[in-house]
Amino acid sequence: MNKFLYTIETPSKTIGGDIYTSDLETAENACIEWGQDYGYSCVRENSTGEIVFDYGDIFDLVAQGIV
Repeated sequence: MNKFLYTIETPSKTIGGDIYTSDLETAENACIEWGQDYGYSCVRENSTGEIVFDYGDIFDLVAQGIV
């Protein structure tokens, strides 16, 4: 079983779910792209659970009740 270092989470992206990778640069680039497309996206380090990178405005998603 592969152990990925990062998870890209995009709460308002309903198709495809979370994406996993071990390359931080790839994760950041995807996060920016999906943040632009869906309003907000973040990269979570799987070993600590901390968000290490995010893009967009999460407050709009909070106001919509998505997060």
